[in-house]
Amino acid sequence: MNRLPRLLLTALVFASPALGATDVSMMGGDLRFTVPDAWVPIMQSEGEKETQVFQVPGSSAADATLARVSITSQKVPNLNGFQQFAGNLRSHATALPEYAAGKAGSPTENVYTAKEGTVKLNYFERYFYSSGYAIQLRCIRPADDARFGAAFDKGCAEVAARMSS
Repeated sequence: MNRLPRLLLTALVFASPALGATDVSMMGGDLRFTVPDAWVPIMQSEGEKETQVFQVPGSSAADATLARVSITSQKVPNLNGFQQFAGNLRSHATALPEYAAGKAGSPTENVYTAKEGTVKLNYFERYFYSSGYAIQLRCIRPADDARFGAAFDKGCAEVAARMSS
Protein backbone atom coordinates (compact mmCIF):
# COMPACT_ATOMS: atom_id res chain seq x y z
CA MET A 1 0.00 0.00 0.00
CA ASN A 2 2.84 2.36 0.75
CA ARG A 3 4.26 1.66 -2.70
CA LEU A 4 1.31 3.11 -4.66
CA PRO A 5 1.54 6.69 -3.22
CA ARG A 6 5.28 6.70 -3.89
CA LEU A 7 4.70 5.54 -7.45
CA LEU A 8 2.07 8.26 -8.02
CA LEU A 9 4.32 10.94 -6.52
CA THR A 10 7.20 9.87 -8.74
CA ALA A 11 4.97 9.92 -11.82
CA LEU A 12 3.75 13.42 -10.98
CA VAL A 13 7.28 14.71 -10.54
CA PHE A 14 8.41 13.32 -13.87
CA ALA A 15 5.29 14.59 -15.64
CA SER A 16 5.80 18.12 -14.35
CA PRO A 17 6.63 20.59 -17.15
CA ALA A 18 8.80 22.63 -14.77
CA LEU A 19 11.12 19.73 -13.97
CA GLY A 20 14.67 20.99 -14.23
CA ALA A 21 13.62 24.62 -14.63
CA THR A 22 13.35 27.59 -12.31
CA ASP A 23 10.63 30.17 -12.83
CA VAL A 24 11.86 33.75 -13.07
CA SER A 25 9.68 36.84 -12.83
CA MET A 26 10.75 40.37 -13.73
CA MET A 27 9.18 43.81 -14.04
CA GLY A 28 6.58 43.24 -11.33
CA GLY A 29 5.55 39.90 -12.82
CA ASP A 30 4.90 41.25 -16.34
CA LEU A 31 7.78 39.14 -17.74
CA ARG A 32 8.02 35.46 -16.85
CA PHE A 33 10.29 32.72 -18.17
CA THR A 34 12.23 29.70 -16.93
CA VAL A 35 15.95 29.01 -16.67
CA PRO A 36 17.74 25.71 -16.02
CA ASP A 37 17.86 24.72 -12.33
CA ALA A 38 21.66 24.54 -12.45
CA TRP A 39 21.91 28.30 -13.11
CA VAL A 40 22.71 30.03 -9.81
CA PRO A 41 21.18 33.50 -9.27
CA ILE A 42 24.03 35.82 -8.25
CA MET A 43 22.60 39.31 -8.71
CA GLN A 44 19.31 41.13 -9.15
CA SER A 45 18.64 44.83 -9.57
CA GLU A 46 15.22 46.43 -9.77
CA GLY A 47 14.03 49.84 -10.87
CA GLU A 48 13.40 51.48 -14.23
CA LYS A 49 15.82 48.94 -15.73
CA GLU A 50 15.81 45.49 -14.13
CA THR A 51 18.59 42.91 -14.41
CA GLN A 52 18.98 39.33 -13.20
CA VAL A 53 22.33 37.55 -13.46
CA PHE A 54 22.94 33.81 -13.21
CA GLN A 55 26.25 31.99 -12.87
CA VAL A 56 26.33 28.85 -15.01
CA PRO A 57 28.44 26.09 -13.44
CA GLY A 58 29.95 23.17 -15.30
CA SER A 59 33.03 24.43 -17.09
CA SER A 60 36.22 22.53 -16.35
CA ALA A 61 38.26 25.64 -17.06
CA ALA A 62 39.81 27.55 -14.18
CA ASP A 63 37.86 30.59 -15.35
CA ALA A 64 34.49 28.82 -14.99
CA THR A 65 33.15 31.50 -12.66
CA LEU A 66 33.03 33.81 -15.67
CA ALA A 67 30.28 31.76 -17.35
CA ARG A 68 27.08 33.70 -16.76
CA VAL A 69 23.78 34.78 -18.23
CA SER A 70 22.07 38.11 -17.66
CA ILE A 71 18.58 39.23 -18.55
CA THR A 72 18.01 42.99 -18.63
CA SER A 73 14.61 44.57 -19.23
CA GLN A 74 13.20 48.06 -19.39
CA LYS A 75 9.73 49.46 -20.09
CA VAL A 76 9.81 51.36 -23.40
CA PRO A 77 7.07 53.44 -25.03
CA ASN A 78 7.35 51.91 -28.52
CA LEU A 79 9.63 50.19 -31.03
CA ASN A 80 11.82 53.30 -31.25
CA GLY A 81 12.46 52.94 -27.51
CA PHE A 82 13.34 49.28 -28.05
CA GLN A 83 15.81 50.20 -30.80
CA GLN A 84 17.42 52.81 -28.54
CA PHE A 85 17.69 50.28 -25.67
CA ALA A 86 19.35 47.71 -27.96
CA GLY A 87 21.60 50.32 -29.58
CA ASN A 88 22.86 51.59 -26.21
CA LEU A 89 23.71 48.07 -25.00
CA ARG A 90 25.38 47.17 -28.31
CA SER A 91 27.56 50.30 -28.12
CA HIS A 92 28.70 49.30 -24.61
CA ALA A 93 29.82 45.95 -26.03
CA THR A 94 32.09 47.55 -28.62
CA ALA A 95 33.98 49.32 -25.81
CA LEU A 96 35.05 46.04 -24.16
CA PRO A 97 38.77 45.15 -24.31
CA GLU A 98 39.73 43.30 -27.50
CA TYR A 99 36.16 43.39 -28.85
CA ALA A 100 35.81 41.42 -32.10
CA ALA A 101 32.47 41.13 -33.87
CA GLY A 102 31.20 37.66 -34.78
CA LYS A 103 28.49 36.54 -37.17
CA ALA A 104 24.96 37.10 -35.91
CA GLY A 105 22.12 34.93 -37.17
CA SER A 106 19.53 37.72 -37.18
CA PRO A 107 19.21 41.50 -36.70
CA THR A 108 18.10 40.94 -33.09
CA GLU A 109 21.36 39.18 -32.21
CA ASN A 110 24.83 40.43 -31.32
CA VAL A 111 27.70 37.92 -31.33
CA TYR A 112 31.27 38.83 -30.39
CA THR A 113 34.37 37.99 -28.36
CA ALA A 114 36.12 40.20 -25.85
CA LYS A 115 38.52 39.88 -22.95
CA GLU A 116 37.72 40.06 -19.27
CA GLY A 117 41.03 40.25 -17.44
CA THR A 118 43.20 37.71 -19.23
CA VAL A 119 40.35 35.46 -20.37
CA LYS A 120 38.83 35.52 -23.86
CA LEU A 121 35.04 35.21 -23.65
CA ASN A 122 32.31 34.45 -26.18
CA TYR A 123 29.26 36.71 -25.99
CA PHE A 124 25.83 36.04 -27.44
CA GLU A 125 23.15 38.71 -27.04
CA ARG A 126 19.56 38.46 -28.18
CA TYR A 127 17.06 41.32 -28.04
CA PHE A 128 13.28 40.99 -27.65
CA TYR A 129 10.37 43.42 -27.62
CA SER A 130 7.45 42.02 -25.64
CA SER A 131 4.39 43.66 -24.04
CA GLY A 132 6.02 47.11 -24.06
CA TYR A 133 9.35 45.86 -22.66
CA ALA A 134 12.78 45.84 -24.26
CA ILE A 135 14.69 42.73 -23.17
CA GLN A 136 18.31 41.68 -23.58
CA LEU A 137 19.42 38.07 -23.02
CA ARG A 138 23.22 38.09 -22.70
CA CYS A 139 25.14 34.79 -22.52
CA ILE A 140 28.86 34.94 -21.65
CA ARG A 141 31.22 31.98 -21.44
CA PRO A 142 34.93 31.16 -21.67
CA ALA A 143 35.90 30.76 -25.32
CA ASP A 144 38.24 27.80 -24.83
CA ASP A 145 35.96 25.13 -23.32
CA ALA A 146 34.22 23.51 -26.31
CA ARG A 147 32.38 20.73 -24.45
CA PHE A 148 30.99 23.12 -21.85
CA GLY A 149 30.29 25.66 -24.59
CA ALA A 150 27.91 23.30 -26.39
CA ALA A 151 25.83 22.68 -23.25
CA PHE A 152 25.94 26.35 -22.26
CA ASP A 153 24.84 27.50 -25.73
CA LYS A 154 21.98 24.98 -25.69
CA GLY A 155 20.74 26.37 -22.35
CA CYS A 156 20.88 29.93 -23.68
CA ALA A 157 19.00 28.94 -26.84
CA GLU A 158 16.29 27.27 -24.75
CA VAL A 159 15.83 30.39 -22.62
CA ALA A 160 15.70 32.55 -25.77
CA ALA A 161 13.03 30.28 -27.24
CA ARG A 162 10.94 30.59 -24.06
CA MET A 163 11.27 34.37 -24.04
CA SER A 164 10.13 34.75 -27.62
CA SER A 165 6.96 32.73 -27.10
